[in-house]
Formats: sequence, structure tokens, C-alpha cells
Amino acid sequence: MPQFDTKFFPSLVFWSVVSFALMLLIVAKYLYPAMTRILEERRKKVSSDLEAARANREESERLLAEQRALLEKARAQSDAMIRQAEEMARTLREEREKELALSVKAELDKATAQIAADREKMKADLRTETVTLIVRSLETLLEESLSDTQKVLFINKAMKALDERKAG
Repeated sequence: MPQFDTKFFPSLVFWSVVSFALMLLIVAKYLYPAMTRILEERRKKVSSDLEAARANREESERLLAEQRALLEKARAQSDAMIRQAEEMARTLREEREKELALSVKAELDKATAQIAADREKMKADLRTETVTLIVRSLETLLEESLSDTQKVLFINKAMKALDERKAG
């Protein structure tokens, strides 16, 4: 093999070094700047993407905090509205109960007054009927007509007797 032959070894080393140097020169002149430029662009893009992600995250956190604050405010408002509605319902119920109590009391007072009036009317009617019955009974017993003065006298006596029976 010619690579291991000592006679070709120095020229082989020379051309290997020249090829390596030429390749290194091509890489350093053309490929390295392009690679560094691409890597720098990529680093800038990654950095800007990270910055944008951080900014988006901060914005999302801020929006989330705003949403939570709005939600808490809405909850507080709904709780206040519920409490207000409950208070209004309680007030209306109390007013209705008062109105109903007044209405029932008025009806009861009216019924009591009507009962008292009916009782007095019945007492008066009963007295009238009793007096008429007594007068007719006396007229029948005596078989004669009584004068008005005699009627009043007998009526007063009968009424007095009735009142004494009630009291006794």
C-alpha cells in the first residue's frame, strides 16, 4: 500500500496538510461566517420568542387577575342583589301580614259590632214580644181591655220581675 510506503510518506503528509489547510480556509472563509450568522439569527429568534412568551405570560396573568377581580365584583354584586331582594321580600311579607292582620281585626270588629247590634235588637224584640204576650195574657185573664196606663203598670212590673230573675 502506498500510504505505508516510506518513500511516499513525506509527500502524502505535505498534501494532507495542504488539503486540510485549504479545507480549513474554505470553512473559515465561507462556511463559518454563514454558520455563525445562522446561529446568531437563531439565538436572536429564540431570545425574542422567549421575550414574547414572557410578555404574553405576564399579559395572561394580568388578564386573569382582571377576570378574577371582575368575577369577584360580579359575585359581590349578585350577593348584594340577592340580599336586597330578600330584604324586599321580607318587608313586603311583613307589610302583607300587617295589612291582613288589620283587615282581620276590622272584620272581627265589624262582626262583633254586628253581633252586639243584633243582640240588642233581639233583646228589644224579645221585650216587645214579652210585653205583648203579657198584655194579651192579662187581657185574656181579666177578659177585659186594659187602659194604656194599666198596660204600662203591668209591663213595668213584668219587666222588673224579669230583670230580678236575670240578676238572681
